[in-house]
Amino acid sequence: MKERNDDYLRMMEVFLHCGQAVAGKTIPAGLSWQKDIEPLTMKCLFHLGSMYALQDGTKLPDMLGVSIGFIDIPSMTILARAAFENYLAFNYIFVQPATNEEKQFRYDVWRLGGLKDRQKFVISVPEYNAIQQKEAPQVAELEQKVAGNPLYHQLPPKRQVEAIRGQWRFDKSWGRLAEMADIHRTFFGNLYTYFCSYAHTGNLSVIQMAEPAVVEEQRRRAAFLPGVGLFIMAKYILDYCGLFPESQEVLNNNREYRDLVDEYHFSADRWEEYTQGKQVADDQV
Repeated sequence: MKERNDDYLRMMEVFLHCGQAVAGKTIPAGLSWQKDIEPLTMKCLFHLGSMYALQDGTKLPDMLGVSIGFIDIPSMTILARAAFENYLAFNYIFVQPATNEEKQFRYDVWRLGGLKDRQKFVISVPEYNAIQQKEAPQVAELEQKVAGNPLYHQLPPKRQVEAIRGQWRFDKSWGRLAEMADIHRTFFGNLYTYFCSYAHTGNLSVIQMAEPAVVEEQRRRAAFLPGVGLFIMAKYILDYCGLFPESQEVLNNNREYRDLVDEYHFSADRWEEYTQGKQVADDQV
């Protein structure tokens, strides 16, 4: 457990170092789709950092003469789900497209969805209402930009409607986005179903909460989550470095960094080979 936690912190350091390599860099003309990569990536790092910190346990003031402390597995699990979805959004919008034009189109649809979401809020605070009013023309302008894109006209009518609505996944499930990111279907499906049970208060999460467990048992149950975080970071780092030569240079120039990322990066094929090899080993026992 300690070794994996050490790897976790080292991987976060690699992630931050690769990000620092492009910090403050001016976005080149024609690549405005890069604008939100940094805040999106920081969001993922916040999730992963909080997940790590929660391993040490949550301690509250004593109540009714009882000492209250626990490992917050539900929050760690929900954070893991959020980090996974964060990576998949990053990969789908900024990595999967083969051309800058397609990256820009997906980014515009994604941004349109965010602006439209804010327009739906019923707000009574004047300063926030002013933001809505300021952004309303931006929504209309972005709708026109999306509708005028040649890629929009290549979409079937149903997908065109989704684009104008800002439905950036175009009816693709998170599982489909995972497959497109070269993540093994069964690996992702098992994890995501488990994560969603906690995020959406499925009964499985309640069953596990009802099982009595001392702190050490809670810690054991949560032990697999850092491995998930390491996998997400390894995937994210490789994709991020593929976008930015400066970040790729950081990775190329540090053998320890490369070895760590390679250790925790599993393509769909590599995961299949690993599970098949494990099954053969288990059958021989």
